[in-house]
Amino acid sequence: MTPLIGISTNFQTVDQGKFLGMERIYVNKDYTDAVVKAGGIPLLLPPLENREILRSYVNLCQGFLLSGGGDINPILYGELPHPKLEEFHGALDRSQWMLTEEILQTDKPLLAICRGVQLLNVVCGGTLWQDISAVDHPVMLHSQNGPRAEVFHPVHLKPDSILGHLFGEQIEVNSFHHQCLHRLGKQLTATATAPDGIIEAVEMSDHRFVIGIQWHPEMLLTQSTSMLPLFQQFICQCSR
Repeated sequence: MTPLIGISTNFQTVDQGKFLGMERIYVNKDYTDAVVKAGGIPLLLPPLENREILRSYVNLCQGFLLSGGGDINPILYGELPHPKLEEFHGALDRSQWMLTEEILQTDKPLLAICRGVQLLNVVCGGTLWQDISAVDHPVMLHSQNGPRAEVFHPVHLKPDSILGHLFGEQIEVNSFHHQCLHRLGKQLTATATAPDGIIEAVEMSDHRFVIGIQWHPEMLLTQSTSMLPLFQQFICQCSR
């Protein structure tokens, strides 16, 4: 049976034209394309502050992809806003927080990308660096200006991790984030790091398949097959 993959979506407010101020729900097409390429059926999940409906999403789908997006309100992890904090949406944060909680109460596979890994970490009790400039040691640039499918820096993988088994000790990735993980949440283990020590991926050992990734594998998949093993393994776990 081909698994149904629930993909979290984002809010967008129209800022010009006759639909000024109208809210839309969207997700970048690269996510749905990646799921299809790997053999799954993508299903977009509107963000709703209704736990009963969110629980229905979880019951319906065989796996979940938390997509990228904007910043998370730091009040959710007990911090004051940093001067370089960018736009956030409280209703989106609350909806995706509840959705993530519901997913983690099951053993259904979860792939969390960019904002998704940051949300996963916060839901598990961790914190974020609200901007790379706040990190307490020298760091490199993590938001590239080049095309989305261009690799930008290497990451080192733990050999005993799911990612390590898929890709070996090192891979090259793209990078489009200004926030990153700080204190890790409960039950999360860092399984990939950039050369400057920034955490690039986490896994959850007490679940069958929970992986959070800071780079954008779905974007890389538009021009190469380098990230296809990740999505194929995800879909394979969803089919079990």
